[in-house]
Amino acid sequence: MASLVERAANNLEWPALLEHLAGLCAGPLAAERMRALEPAATLAEAQERHRRGEAALAALDLADPIVGDAVPAVDDVLEHVDKGGVASGEELVDVGRVLDAARTLRAYAKRREADVPLLAELLASDPTLDPLLHDLRRCLDGSGQVVDEASSTLKRARREVHRRRGDLLDTIGKLASKHADVLRESSYVERDGRYGLPVRADAHRRVEGIVLGSSATGATVYVEPPTVTRLNNELRIAEGDVEREIARVLASLSDGVRSQCEAIRAAHAALLEADHLAALSRFAEQTRARVLPLEEEAAIDLVRMRHPLLLAQGIEVVATDLTLRAGQAMVISGPNAGGKTVALKCLGLAAWMARAGIPIPCSEGSRIGWFSAVLTDIGDNQSLAQSLSTFSAQVNNLSRMLAEADEQSLVLLDEVAGGTDPEEGSALAAGVLEALLERGAAVAATTHYERLKDLAAEDPRFVNASVGFDFEAMAPTFTLTLGVPGASSALAVASRFGMPASVVARARSLMSVEARDREKLLADLHREQRLAREARAQAETDAAEVARLRAELTEERQNVRERERQKLRRESEGLMAEVRRARQQLRALDDHVKEGGRRGAERAIDEAARVVAVGGELDEATRELRHDDPVPADLAVGDVVYLERLGTAGTIVEAPARGEAKVRAGAFVLRVPLTELAKGPPRKGPPPKPPKPKKRRNPSADAMEAPERAPMRTSENTCDLRGMRVEEALEEVDRFVDRFLTGGVDDVGYVLHGHGTGALKKAVRDHLALHGHIASQRAATQQEGGDAFTVFWVRT
Repeated sequence: MASLVERAANNLEWPALLEHLAGLCAGPLAAERMRALEPAATLAEAQERHRRGEAALAALDLADPIVGDAVPAVDDVLEHVDKGGVASGEELVDVGRVLDAARTLRAYAKRREADVPLLAELLASDPTLDPLLHDLRRCLDGSGQVVDEASSTLKRARREVHRRRGDLLDTIGKLASKHADVLRESSYVERDGRYGLPVRADAHRRVEGIVLGSSATGATVYVEPPTVTRLNNELRIAEGDVEREIARVLASLSDGVRSQCEAIRAAHAALLEADHLAALSRFAEQTRARVLPLEEEAAIDLVRMRHPLLLAQGIEVVATDLTLRAGQAMVISGPNAGGKTVALKCLGLAAWMARAGIPIPCSEGSRIGWFSAVLTDIGDNQSLAQSLSTFSAQVNNLSRMLAEADEQSLVLLDEVAGGTDPEEGSALAAGVLEALLERGAAVAATTHYERLKDLAAEDPRFVNASVGFDFEAMAPTFTLTLGVPGASSALAVASRFGMPASVVARARSLMSVEARDREKLLADLHREQRLAREARAQAETDAAEVARLRAELTEERQNVRERERQKLRRESEGLMAEVRRARQQLRALDDHVKEGGRRGAERAIDEAARVVAVGGELDEATRELRHDDPVPADLAVGDVVYLERLGTAGTIVEAPARGEAKVRAGAFVLRVPLTELAKGPPRKGPPPKPPKPKKRRNPSADAMEAPERAPMRTSENTCDLRGMRVEEALEEVDRFVDRFLTGGVDDVGYVLHGHGTGALKKAVRDHLALHGHIASQRAATQQEGGDAFTVFWVRT
């Protein structure tokens, strides 16, 4: 007779669940370990398994899950080596594979140490194993053969074998040619590592030498000539040297393994643990499962529990809420094939999975407590060998369960006390349930007995639960509802499975009025509950859709604002490029002043200087985006507008299109978004006044007029031009000066141009002398860095 634990495992299909998990393992060793997995015997052990599973799922949440490796078995070779034996090359290659996988796993654990510290502890291995791995790789190839690089002695010995074999083959080849007329074949043969000639039996006396043997037919005799005998002997001696050196190398490698046996065993165990945890992670990902911490109280609160085996088989599963406490009995009723037994198995599997550290397919908010025993009576207990009927076998099983049950037991009974007279059977079932509750057990039982359904109205320790039947679809709903008894709906089920309508009608007429009314009342109640669940589900779906749309709207707003920022940034970069070109025009026009046309040149200089001033205000303008001003309407060519961002007036020169207008502002024509324009004259005050254009000055005069002292040189107020070409350097100087114009730094700057040929120094100082925003400049003093630097003061 099976033990209660074995019966529970079979009733709950525990081996089938473990087989599915074993299929998720990378290697056969971890798979075999998974098949042998049993629930933890103590709460402390179960909590430790929970910690490990939780660490694995934490790595999964970080999108860096543990990856299992199919490592070979090395227990036997380690035991052999530990006792003084020498491992073969193939066995040592297996050890090397373990060490290599352990090193990879150790690196993974180190990478996740800060996020999941427990992984570093579980998956760690001794880093001093790495030199042994290096030796194994250096001495062996992938098939376990010792390579020449294993030792210089082996390399020399193999060279010697190669040389002597060449001499032997050369000699025997010549002899074969000499005696070709008496040879059975045109070449030599090898017998037991010695080379000879295949001579015809009728002519073997014509070839002197030792007979090594003959063919199966006796028609050929294998003769070793005297000169070949000596070379064969020398070759065998050389080959013996190679074999001895190989044996020495394998012995040396085995010594290295022997000295690290325990560390290798620990590394192997870590790899099996990694494969185990990786399989649990994959299962959790497939089934949306979670590892639940075990609590001391014997209780179950599972939110949206799904049967794990049904999920593994790809079957669509209806999620179920399951709640049960020690000292409480849940009486589950409803139609056959409606999910009552599935609910029982979910309870039992959840209790065992929690003890085994296996993730449970349920939702957030689930809790589970410690049940030291899961006692089950599910399915047909008939035993022909013991001459027991279904009822007799169940009663026998119930008696054993009553003897074992206590306050830490979860008892699951399918059709309790069924298969006998309903009156006596329901009375016996009630007595069994009450006895189990007196022992403090948590009990769940399925039934069709009305007496058991009525117990909840009489005893607060009982609670009804039911699986429903959709009379419109004529199918069970597979939804478990707490607090409401279920109707068996036997006649509806009979109709669904093809029972003639006349038979069903006759059966209904034979029912008592009370039974028919009760059936109708329960059916109406379940229908109302189903509609309420559907309405609640729809409301949750609608709320989720609203939340999704709100998130999308928020994201779109952010994207629009970012696009506006990017657009303004591009426009500002374009305008600053225009400003730099205007400065270049200033320098060119200033040169023309001396040659004539001074008034026209000065007007052009004034205009360019005003644009430069606008550029100086640009960075501040780009810091804000305004969305509250209305877009001006009825803009036409010739209208005067105010450019908000530039703080200046302009004139429309091209009709607005696609939300933009082409505006002339001073000497420049810009494309400006309509949202940045205001119709009419400038708002509250004139635009910024441009600085007066600066007349050409002598750099030496600037140096004389500059203040004598400058602030301390720092990285913030210094522009380093070393290594740049002149053109590139002057553009960098312009960008550097722009920073002073937009504020945030002092009005004194340093330019580091070095000495070199002096060309860059001269170009920089001439450039600064003509710059419209530089008040003065001079060479730096020795205290300020010497002539390799130029100091300038920005016009304020």
